[in-house]
Amino acid sequence: MGKKIQYKKMTFDEWDKKGIELFGEDRLKWKFKCPICGHVASVQDYKDAGAQDGAVGYSCIGRWVGAKRKAFEGHGKGPCDYAGGGLFAVNPIIIIMKDNTEHHVFEFATMEVPMRNA
Repeated sequence: MGKKIQYKKMTFDEWDKKGIELFGEDRLKWKFKCPICGHVASVQDYKDAGAQDGAVGYSCIGRWVGAKRKAFEGHGKGPCDYAGGGLFAVNPIIIIMKDNTEHHVFEFATMEVPMRNA
């Protein structure tokens, strides 16, 4: 992991507006890209996989659908087993919540990439 992480801070309202702009009002269609393996998954994909709400855009969906690789040991396509709350916090977006707490999340995916089954 030699690449320096470029964190971006935004308010919850800015983040919410960006999500609507990219994917529309239906938040189940919002997509996030894992910062480790690049795998793209929608909120619906996480829900279908049985992940809890707090995992969406925070940990790679590979944790629920069978990771194809280890986050920091493997190479190749994901999904991987990256956990946002682990030792390495590489989620590049920092959302400043309405209560001024900060929440680290994945970037929105801007390409139309389908989720692959594990």
